[in-house]
Amino acid sequence: MSARGRLAVAFPWLVLAITIGVIVWDQTRTRETIVLDASPVAAPDGAATAAAAVAVDPVCGMDVRRSASYRVVHEGVELAFCSTYCRDELVASPEKFVGASAAAAPVAADGGHTMRGIPAWLYQLSLALIIVLSFGTFELLSWLGSRRDGAAATETPATAARVDLLGRGVLYRLVRSPLPRFAAQVVSASLFILVIVAGLFGHQNPAMNIAPLLTWTIWWAGLIFVILYAGKAFCTVCPWDAIATWIERLRPWGPRGEGGGLSLGLRWPRRLRNIWPAVILFVLLTWVELGLGITMIPRATAWLALGMLGMAVGSILLFDRKAFCRYGCLVGQVSGLYAQFSSIELRVTDPTACATCTTMDCYKGNERGEGCPTFEFPKTMNRSTYCTLCTECIRTCPHESISIRARPWAADLVADPVAASGPKAKTGAVGPLRPVRSVLPTGRSDEATLAVVLLSMTSFHGLTMTPSWPRWNEAIADFAGVAISISFAAVMLVAIIVPIALFWALSAASAALLGEVGGVRGVFFRYAAALLPIALFYHLAHNAEHLLVEGPKVLALASDPFGWGWNLFGTAGWSVPPLITLEGLWVIQVLFVVIGHVYGLWISERITRALVPDDRRRAFVGQLPMLAAMVVFSVVSLWLLYQPMEMRISAM
Repeated sequence: MSARGRLAVAFPWLVLAITIGVIVWDQTRTRETIVLDASPVAAPDGAATAAAAVAVDPVCGMDVRRSASYRVVHEGVELAFCSTYCRDELVASPEKFVGASAAAAPVAADGGHTMRGIPAWLYQLSLALIIVLSFGTFELLSWLGSRRDGAAATETPATAARVDLLGRGVLYRLVRSPLPRFAAQVVSASLFILVIVAGLFGHQNPAMNIAPLLTWTIWWAGLIFVILYAGKAFCTVCPWDAIATWIERLRPWGPRGEGGGLSLGLRWPRRLRNIWPAVILFVLLTWVELGLGITMIPRATAWLALGMLGMAVGSILLFDRKAFCRYGCLVGQVSGLYAQFSSIELRVTDPTACATCTTMDCYKGNERGEGCPTFEFPKTMNRSTYCTLCTECIRTCPHESISIRARPWAADLVADPVAASGPKAKTGAVGPLRPVRSVLPTGRSDEATLAVVLLSMTSFHGLTMTPSWPRWNEAIADFAGVAISISFAAVMLVAIIVPIALFWALSAASAALLGEVGGVRGVFFRYAAALLPIALFYHLAHNAEHLLVEGPKVLALASDPFGWGWNLFGTAGWSVPPLITLEGLWVIQVLFVVIGHVYGLWISERITRALVPDDRRRAFVGQLPMLAAMVVFSVVSLWLLYQPMEMRISAM
């Protein structure tokens, strides 16, 4: 493997190290304490000692870790702040926030707090950086593309680098055994049952019930981070699939055996052999989540989880294999599109063995395990979209030629790896890449549409958290003379249609400039891949707010998950601060948006070079509308980060 290849594989983990480093630096660096008067600082009494490590910012109402906060001593009281902005606001007018005449800290409409967006100077700097990177990277990639065209055909690109993570040692034997996966599924199913019981029978105040926080903040927000580094690992331990499989097979693991399972084994309807059902379910979930506010309703959260279980059980009892996982599961399809960017993959490592194999056990199954549950054929699989990492093919392959490998980010989106034969294949190296004409090789409208919908719905989610949103929604409802729920649905529909229409128009412009490349539809389908990293990294930036600011509260709720007055682990009375201050969070959010934008530019350039390999000028001009699209979407992402956000779940 070349040095460039090693760097490409290591880069995702470098970003992770930088992110963790920012969090550690943010929590350990020394901050100045401003003393506004000479009064002695009052020491907390015995009852307050346990909570002394956590304080409430008197300006914005956010919980902060006192040791990592900016502090001001005023009238003998030490006040803690989330950022220098809140601190400076109090220093300028202390009477507005402390004392008898002080106003209460601003709260969100549901009782949470309003969190500041990135400051104006950082927003403006980020916008300038996006513009400079857009044109600078655009020119650089074009120049590198010309060099790549002149390189030897046998040169192996950095995107082809792979590192086998399993080898043939202990890890490989663990993956070949069904027991580790079963144990992980038991843990996942137990947490699922906890959410159901807490949601249905626990206290319905979300501040006292673990179901909403565990579902929407820990799992739903954290899932995107898992996908980035572990692909569809959640599908491996999915509680809905685990429980459905146990019911259908009447056994905890292993193939069905001679008697078979309870499934009728019907074929999934031909007209539904696409991911349109998952696209529709994802839009409906977004409407239910945001429009009906179920993130704050424990019982509704539990019923939604049971609904997903019902679909999984019903599907596995009716249809062959796991058709719902392949076509219908919204979580699986969102994970699948994003998994194309992931830093791991499950692939064949020795194509020679596959070429001589006559049994196709990886697809059909044998006594060691089932055939691929999502109808993937590992021999020809070159994308991670539909692979659930169940590892059944690793167990059933008689040649031991399938493994899990580390790879560069976005490997599925820019090239089709062709595994090298011979000794190199056994060490995880792969040979030259075949340029692909599309990340959507069959020109599928469902995948392209979901890519744009992911971007639009994630942005819409951020918009609904701004303090201005309730006023806008009410104004639209009053103007149209309809209920607020109707106006919400209408605006959400517009939020879906407008990005699709804008991207279609820019695709039409690119198609006209590029010439015969499949028309507007072909350009739309292909270049939708370039939007995935922009959607993914804004999704990460947005979810970081929830995961790092609100997620730690699960430590307190773990001791009393049902709100029944328990204190199982002695943490029920804890006031748990965020894992990061606002200023540290802003650095991470801007870093994510910039990374997503650069990857979008890179993928767009690779797609253009594959579409127009012999005409650099036409490729350069034809890509300009796509450049405009990525600039617009990235600027919208930054604008949303610039807005204050009402942290609703933190009302708990």
